[in-house]
Amino acid sequence: MPFAPVRVVQTLRPDIPAGVFAATAVSTVVFAATPFLIPAIAGDRDLSVGLVGIVSTAQLAGFMLASSLAPRFLRPRRRVMTIAIVLGVLANLLSAVAPVFAFLVGTRFVSGVSLGLIAWIAWAEVFGDNERVGDVAVIGPLVGTIASPIIAIVVDEAGPDWMFVVLAGLYLVPAVFVRSMHLEASKRERGERHRPTRAAFAILVALGTLTLGGSATFVFAGAIGTEIVGLPAFTVSLVFAANALAGLPSARFRGDRRLAGLWLTLTGLAAVTIGAVHVPVAFWSAMIVWGFAFWMGVPGAFSLLAERSRFPDERAGDAQAVMALGRVVGPLIGGVLYEISPTMLGFGAGGVIIAAAVLLVYVEWRIHPEVLGETLGRRSA
Repeated sequence: MPFAPVRVVQTLRPDIPAGVFAATAVSTVVFAATPFLIPAIAGDRDLSVGLVGIVSTAQLAGFMLASSLAPRFLRPRRRVMTIAIVLGVLANLLSAVAPVFAFLVGTRFVSGVSLGLIAWIAWAEVFGDNERVGDVAVIGPLVGTIASPIIAIVVDEAGPDWMFVVLAGLYLVPAVFVRSMHLEASKRERGERHRPTRAAFAILVALGTLTLGGSATFVFAGAIGTEIVGLPAFTVSLVFAANALAGLPSARFRGDRRLAGLWLTLTGLAAVTIGAVHVPVAFWSAMIVWGFAFWMGVPGAFSLLAERSRFPDERAGDAQAVMALGRVVGPLIGGVLYEISPTMLGFGAGGVIIAAAVLLVYVEWRIHPEVLGETLGRRSA
């Protein structure tokens, strides 16, 4: 009889190669570990939480570099996936033995390169296919639900260095599947690069702005939960698990994702609540709303981007690159705002998310003028 996580995956029946699923799952664990690693590293090395946020920025800088350059110079092949896995193993092992903080920042940059290559391959495989987009989108909530409490226990009991060792070991799982992996995206003809349409460019701007505000808040949500709200580290891990669990039904949703920006407005309001309302029930509620609304909105924005793109494969890489840029800048701004005041972080980052959401609504309204009236009329009926 298969183990419980395997039964869950079989029930979801993802229509993507097993190696892509496994590699994306490991990437999710690496990203999920960041909010727990930042305060732990700060404590171990006697540094401020805001300063340690640079490790997230470095990792996301590597992610942005890889996801933006890969579509221009590489094809999504098994060889590239192998390179990504090897880089992931080495980066995390070196992070575990980093002698100084600057060295750790460098190893997290390499980790980001690995994550960027994996994300590019995964999204290039499904971009423009609304059915299969959900198969990739659901990996984050599914794995995050399971991983967050385990990550918290490892970091709390063994420390950040051993967490890096565990992350390195997890990369061996997708390595098993690489040889049998068949990537449809690698068979598509490769032509010259094309500029995005005006609508596609506006959507890309909105996605980058969204992730800037989102990462500014989310990277420091663990520190807010433990240091400001006063929750135990394990309880905060359960909040992150609830955040991921709430995203499962929305990520797997197969219906119409009209007006994705309206859902992302809820994410912005959740960010404001996390930063400004420091009571446990508000922290729990905001993280759960964030999980559902984010995964309801982002795949909808991807579908809209694919619809307005003459060359969806190229825009898949562009989307990952601009979102990675937002995630690079976000923790830098978030770290500064967190050191000033978590409340300022909440209002600033939440406002940025809401601005991106409004832009998405506007773009979709310009493309489909009837959508706003139909959607609001349906909900008021």
